[in-house]
This record gives sequence, C-alpha cells and structure tokens, in this order.
Amino acid sequence: MNRAGLSAFLCAVLPLAALSQRDPGYDRVVVPQTRIDLRDLGYSPADLIPDGESGVTSLSVAPNGDIYGATSGTRSHLFVMNPAHGYVFPIGVIPNATSVTHSVVVSEEGHVFIGTTPGGHLLEYKPGDFDNQRIEIGKALVVTDRGAPIPGESIFALAVDRKANRIYGLTSPNAHVFSYGIATHTFLELGVVAKSAPLAEKSEHEKMMSRMLAVDGQGNVFATGEDGYFYEVDGKEQSLQKLPIRAPAVPGREAYTRADAFLVDKSGAIYGGTSDGYLFRLNPETLKVTNLGKPLNQYRIAGLAQGANGKLYGVGGDESEMTRLFSYDPTDGSYDLLGFIDVNRRPYFTWQAYVIGDIVSDSRGTVFLGENERISKLYLFFP
Repeated sequence: MNRAGLSAFLCAVLPLAALSQRDPGYDRVVVPQTRIDLRDLGYSPADLIPDGESGVTSLSVAPNGDIYGATSGTRSHLFVMNPAHGYVFPIGVIPNATSVTHSVVVSEEGHVFIGTTPGGHLLEYKPGDFDNQRIEIGKALVVTDRGAPIPGESIFALAVDRKANRIYGLTSPNAHVFSYGIATHTFLELGVVAKSAPLAEKSEHEKMMSRMLAVDGQGNVFATGEDGYFYEVDGKEQSLQKLPIRAPAVPGREAYTRADAFLVDKSGAIYGGTSDGYLFRLNPETLKVTNLGKPLNQYRIAGLAQGANGKLYGVGGDESEMTRLFSYDPTDGSYDLLGFIDVNRRPYFTWQAYVIGDIVSDSRGTVFLGENERISKLYLFFP
C-alpha cells in the first residue's frame, strides 16, 4: 500500500477506533473497575485452552484454597488457579468428555473428582506440583476411572460431603441420584427425582431436575425434581425421599421449575436460585422455603457465592440474555444490582461476559466467575 492509500486507510479507521473506546462514564454503571479483573485460561498468546473448548461450566474450591475448573465444548479440559500466584494453569484434557456441568468436587484429601458427559464416568485426579510443570495444551489428563454409577447416563451434577468422605451425584437424562464412598470406591443408587418430562411444547422435553446439589451441615443432600418439588437424601440412612415443599415459581409454571443454583451459607441456611429467576432460602431443619423475590428482570439465576462481608453474590440470565451481577444482604433483605460483568482496561483491551457457567468464592471472599462462551475467561470479583 502506498503512502496515499495508507493515509486514507488511517483516516477511515482511526475515528472508528476512537469511537469503539468506551467513554469513562460507562464505568459508573457496572462493577467498579478497581474490583474486577480477568485471567486467560493459560498463558497468552499460545498456551491457552483452545477456542470452542474453553467454556467454563464447573468451578470448585479445594481445601487448600486452589480453584479447580472444567470446560465444555469440543473437548473438556481441567484447569487450576492458585489465588496466591494469580494465573490459570491448564492441566489436561479430560478423557472421553465434551462437557462437565457442575461436576467437579475436591475431597478433604485434595483429590479432584470429575463427572463426565456423555460417558457418565466418575474420574479421580491426584494433583501434582504445578509450579514445576510445563503447560502442554492437548495433553491427556492422567486419571483413575472409578466407573459409571448409572450405566447409560451422563453425570449432571456432583456435590461432596468432606466430613463423611462421600460424593453425591445426579444423572441425565433420567434424574437418578447416587452416592459414592471415596474410601470404599463403591456406588449406591438412591432413587429418581423426575420420572417423566412435563407436558409442554416440543422444545421443553427434558425431565426437570436441579442443576446443582446442596449438602447441609448434617450431611443431608437437597435437590429439586419433578413439578419443582424438593428431594432430600438422608446422609446417614442413604435414602431418598420427596418433600412436601416446592421451589418458588411463576404461578402455573411449577412443572417447568428447577433450582439452577445452590449455596450453603456460613449460618447453615441453604440459598438457591430458580429457572424462573427467584432467589429463595431453605431452612434444612424446619424444611421451610422462603421466597426472596426476583433480583433481576431475567430468567434463571445461574450461580451464587458468598463474600467475606456476608453478602450473597449471584448472576442472572441465560444464553439469550446478557448476564448481570447482583448482591443480596441477608441481614436486611436488600438487593444491589451491580450490572454487567465487564473488565475495561482502556486503551489495551475490554472484555465483557455474556454467559456465566459457574461461580464460587474462596475463604477470602473473592468471587470467581467462569465464562461459558466460545472464547472464555475466568473473572475475579473483589466485593
């Protein structure tokens, strides 16, 4: 290109580039930029979990504070972040898995358990010394295959009871509940939370079951199932029962309601978010459900976490909506709408999340949000 052509090109492009930089006033309507950051899933620019394989759909906090995550896409990857170091280390490709949905848990011993889709196997990974390992994108994850709890079913969600050294799981598409003894390496099938799909249009044909499980302080496990009813696993008896309580729903939509998110807070109360976008509180002792309303004018609460200040932080919205962050203060029942999940580092880069796959918080109260898109990041929010 000659100088005249180059000059014409720059005159055309530079005004557009200037317009693409967000005005500083924009930062007043989102989370303050001093309190939110992001991390690439690996070492940029080359050693990254590839596009189309980087959607974060599971996050879990280990007893030592490490954050483990799994991705979904063409292949599933396991990664870890040590908050003290502040970078994401891709560990390897999870065997025979294209999706891991809320199905990464860490035992008291620090072993990572992964529930896979479509294979439906429970895999055990023993962490190594990440500080002295090289990143090898595409390397197979070395795991011990503990088997398929329900043959022919994918693992949809996992939860761990570290005191009892036991893992609980929910399968798809037929909503079986199972438990796994970590010490004995044995599975127990406990029952089903949804026997039939609700009568609906062709697009709504799934059996309705919660996307997560909650383990209370007594070792009992809660899930939602058919018609929005709660189910409880007795941790001592290893038995499943249907409870006479339902998750909050828009009247008439009870059959299409599920708990999309659970959080057991420091007081022992169980908070949850539904597919209709309601936040609720479940008292595991009295089995009372309190509807706390809709924090956002959106469907689905995709995740909940708790900050060091005692507030709950959640994200709302599904694939057709831009996700937003909110907080709930249990002391006075108040909400704050915190806006978009956006990191704005003018003039170097800007990055905004449209879909969040999972969120967790560590003992320091830092909230980690996993983006679930073709090219995804891990966000760090400091309340």
